Amino acid sequence: MIRYSYQLTDFRHWLSDFGNLLHLPVIGGKLEFPSDLGEGFIHAVQVSDGYSFVVMDFILNDDLVFFRKASSATGLSLFFSPTPHLSSTASVEELSFAANTRVKRIGLFFPVTFLRRHLRRDIFDSLREYAENPPANTSREPVAFEYRSVLEDIHGADTGSPLVHLQLHNRIQLLTEKYLHSFLTKANFPLPDGKTWLKEKEKDLEALKGIVQILSDSALSKFPSIDTLSHNARMSSTKLKTRFKQIYGMKLYEFYNRNRLEQAREMLKSGNYSVKQVGINIGFSNLSNFAKAFRKEFGILPKEILKNR
Repeated sequence: MIRYSYQLTDFRHWLSDFGNLLHLPVIGGKLEFPSDLGEGFIHAVQVSDGYSFVVMDFILNDDLVFFRKASSATGLSLFFSPTPHLSSTASVEELSFAANTRVKRIGLFFPVTFLRRHLRRDIFDSLREYAENPPANTSREPVAFEYRSVLEDIHGADTGSPLVHLQLHNRIQLLTEKYLHSFLTKANFPLPDGKTWLKEKEKDLEALKGIVQILSDSALSKFPSIDTLSHNARMSSTKLKTRFKQIYGMKLYEFYNRNRLEQAREMLKSGNYSVKQVGINIGFSNLSNFAKAFRKEFGILPKEILKNR
């Protein structure tokens, strides 16, 4: 078993110490696992503005334990795998991964000095309180989908590109913005215009969760009417559209369209369907429109997925 005990002050030092433990070099902020240990990599970046982040995608042949010791140099740690987990480095945390388990995570570390410089005091205090005393059940929060495309961009980045740090930095900032926006919609903070973020109600979360299930149903042949969705959510159409945008950061149809295009990409990757079959299966009667929508979402045409298999 590999057991790594550490205090988190930034991910570049964290990765360097992990490399020393394994007797592996860290070159350009990247540690690659040799075949006798497993496969994959860990890439850490220290941003000049004061925070750091890490991208992990690896499989080890042995059990692995990350044991974070409490640190006096406190800050906030935010991991996505893919749902977000916020914690304070003032507390102890242990994570275990069985041998041959794929570890695919993105982590950010924000020092207190960085947070105080960039966040309002009440928001900073609320974030820290949330990190130190997380709700008993956060798995019901509908947060995973809104991060999906950003997480895929980060994991899919070409680490050999001379622009990789710029690309990663851009996506990490977007990821942070999405998380904070989601956090603010669940709290009660006064805004400069005198309005407040509405505190999320449990029944609203459950209703929106039901709408997500409807829009994500692979058997859905077309986008339901807003009236139908409003009836299912037991909300007015205006409230449904507003609440959905607050929580997911996108409109109802945009969510539906992204989800079916995600389904299309997975079908194409399987190699079991032609482009025409996939387009029809997800509800496009016009293959030209399907190709345009697919390229707009992923930057490539559907046929290129088949070619690159």
